[in-house]
Amino acid sequence: MTGRFLLVLCLGIAMAAVGCASGEPTTPPPVAPSDPSPTPTAQDVMELENFAPLEPGTFVIDPDADPSTPVRVVYEVRAEGWSEWIGAAKFSQDGHVGVSITTVTNVVRHGCRDHRWVEPPVGPSVDDLAAALTDLAPFRVTSPVEDVSIYGYRGTYLELTVPNLPVEREADTVRFTGCVEENLKSWVAPIDTEPGDAFYGYTGPGYTEEFWILDVEGTRLMIAAGRSPDSPPQDVQEMRAILGSIRIAP
Repeated sequence: MTGRFLLVLCLGIAMAAVGCASGEPTTPPPVAPSDPSPTPTAQDVMELENFAPLEPGTFVIDPDADPSTPVRVVYEVRAEGWSEWIGAAKFSQDGHVGVSITTVTNVVRHGCRDHRWVEPPVGPSVDDLAAALTDLAPFRVTSPVEDVSIYGYRGTYLELTVPNLPVEREADTVRFTGCVEENLKSWVAPIDTEPGDAFYGYTGPGYTEEFWILDVEGTRLMIAAGRSPDSPPQDVQEMRAILGSIRIAP
């Protein structure tokens, strides 16, 4: 995982919130009903190289990276310029937008000062993860936990934003100077395999993530959408279209 996010940092683009700067709604647009099985022609996004360009089309991801479990998520990327990710990501000179589709297994103890994983790990329920994210310092809760029903399943929604932490910017690199490893970290996904690995694509204050945490027949699925404050409106619309295309196949 470290290499994947190092690439993000080297590109020097901050992901940030869908609902922060542009007045965008805090929930995705209407979605298609869940399909009983993934589209046969869907491309497995995790079979592609890290951050490889995505041709417009239909993609599928196994969110827990476990072939023995049944949950798959199908989604569409309809525009040019998107890249491979545990979902999809789009970089520009003005910012970055992205959708992450995964099953979070844990969080770090403190996003800035202590990147060790919480012990004991975060519990298995939707509420357990929502509470852990809400309590994760130094992030600010900019939209509190609320119950939602989306993609055919029930769960919770919340929004976190990176506070005004000190950063240094040099060329294509942004460093959180007061944090361990000069990185800000948060949630732990199945692709995080080493102690201390966690999502650290944050590259500046104002980055905001929206989280939809769903119970899909016993699997806790997390869908996160983020963008930087200066992300182009067209990129945000394209991200919303990806969110709106999601179909969950349990």
